[in-house]
Amino acid sequence: MAGIVLSILGTAVLAAALWLGTRWLYGYCRMIYYIGRIPKPTPNGHWLFGHIFELPPCQSTMIKMIARNRSTGHALTATWVGPFISLVAITHPEPLKQLLKAFHYEILKPYVDVYNSCSEVLLNKWSALAKKNEPVMAFESVSLLTLDVVLQCAFSFKSDCQDTGYPPYQSNLFFYLSPDGRKFRKACKLVHDHSEKVINERKKVLASLAARGVRPTEGTLGDSKKDQGKYLDFLDILLTAVDEEGRGLSDLDIRNEADTFMFEGHDTTASGICWTLYLLAKHPEQQEKCRDEIRTVLDGRSHLEFADLPKLQYTHWCIKEAMRLYPPVFQEFNPLRFSSEIRHPYAYIPFSAGPRNCIGQSFAINEEKVVVSNILRRFELRVDDSHCIEMDPKVILKAKYDIKLDIKPLPSSAT
Repeated sequence: MAGIVLSILGTAVLAAALWLGTRWLYGYCRMIYYIGRIPKPTPNGHWLFGHIFELPPCQSTMIKMIARNRSTGHALTATWVGPFISLVAITHPEPLKQLLKAFHYEILKPYVDVYNSCSEVLLNKWSALAKKNEPVMAFESVSLLTLDVVLQCAFSFKSDCQDTGYPPYQSNLFFYLSPDGRKFRKACKLVHDHSEKVINERKKVLASLAARGVRPTEGTLGDSKKDQGKYLDFLDILLTAVDEEGRGLSDLDIRNEADTFMFEGHDTTASGICWTLYLLAKHPEQQEKCRDEIRTVLDGRSHLEFADLPKLQYTHWCIKEAMRLYPPVFQEFNPLRFSSEIRHPYAYIPFSAGPRNCIGQSFAINEEKVVVSNILRRFELRVDDSHCIEMDPKVILKAKYDIKLDIKPLPSSAT
């Protein structure tokens, strides 16, 4: 009798394993099929991997492929940012209205202090390297700066990531079954659990304030003295956002929006800053024009304020010109092309355009202005000609081998 029971259990386990394996293989074959339909440089792909290793450097092609096969897109990327199809499907922009106030003029004002304090950490690190006559790797350090900024502005969380560096596990879409892939999923679960914990704790704080009749914009977001006068962050906006019918976002929606904001406000802004620094390092004349403008605006002060940002006109043109050239339209670096704003609204769309444009573009531009200005008033930048600059056009346009800059501290009287 025991033998029969064991035989049945064994058969059931084997059947379940075969079913799961067949289901996974079917999904994998569908993914290979769709990837194989992407335009490719060679007539035949690998017998097993198709053309995974020959994807063209064009994210629009990949997005179109994923949009045609929703299940594949979800399986490939939902681990981190939530359901991927929400990023690429054509939907009505009405839900964004709940999030627009997160980037209102008054909300963005106090973030300038965060940009300045985070910049100061980077400047101190670069000063230590300059004393040793060592170059800096721009993407590596600027990415940590922008991560620091978005963690503070989105969650009021000080991580010290500029000193400790990135966590050890980073994702690659095709290492899901590898040991590193399992570690990545474990790390993602840890991050999501932490996000949910932060969300629940903030909900309790907001509920406590509501019970006392205090609005978050009028008082504190905590009971300790260190929270007195705290600015509203992105998480506060998500938790208090409601539509016309008084419905708020679910916990999952909040987590997905927060994760997406952390990605979009981190890597993309770092890319914009780094390419701007690279181009200014290649063009000393434009770099000096920016520096002169920054000195004039500061007028002896040590830090920029929110009211100073509109005055950084030439610096803004340089940032816009960098975003025009990278993604590449390789032409002459000429910031003055933006001196006239009389152009078709769709002639220049680094943040997209229309009702589905990037709602965080003011946040990003303000951060870039402050960070670039703080760097230029402390250092003279030069490109390391021995270092190869090769673009790596993935989801975010980066330099394949980073951007190596030679930096020279400016005299204190010059800043």
